[in-house]
Amino acid sequence: MEKVEDMSHSYALTDQYMVHVEDMEDEHDQLTAENTDDSNHDGDKAGAPLREQDRFLPIANVAKIMKKAIPETGKIAKDARECVQECVSEFISFITSEASDRCHMEKRKTINGEDILFAMSTLGFDNYVEPLKIYLQKYREGVSLFMARYQLQYLENYGHLDRTLIPKVFVISDVKNMHT
Repeated sequence: MEKVEDMSHSYALTDQYMVHVEDMEDEHDQLTAENTDDSNHDGDKAGAPLREQDRFLPIANVAKIMKKAIPETGKIAKDARECVQECVSEFISFITSEASDRCHMEKRKTINGEDILFAMSTLGFDNYVEPLKIYLQKYREGVSLFMARYQLQYLENYGHLDRTLIPKVFVISDVKNMHT
């Protein structure tokens, strides 16, 4: 690990990462697969350095999104795709880290939509907060409507509700009322 200092900050460089030295508890800390997310369930990978494909969104997905924003005959250079891939991956990590800090302060383990909106506002992305609030509300309404339709279909087919799929906030009487 190599230390690099500029006028006001100290950074530690590894073969894949640049980390603020103040963010590291121990000089021997490294970013590893075990400290990134809870989706890593392979015990034999714990402690292994993250591979590039584990740190970034898939390049094909990024390219597909980029392609939608340009004319049909337009092309995107490989370095442009890779640059955007790294930027959007870093942006997601940046927002998620801020949201995670809020959850940690409130002693919660799960990041929710409001945490992401709060993080975006805190980090100065206020212009995106209102449209995302509207999107989040419509998304939740869509999920509720889907669940209500599913339960109605289940009720018609089997004569009772599938109680295993009812979220805590979902009101069973609403589905029954929709059926009558």
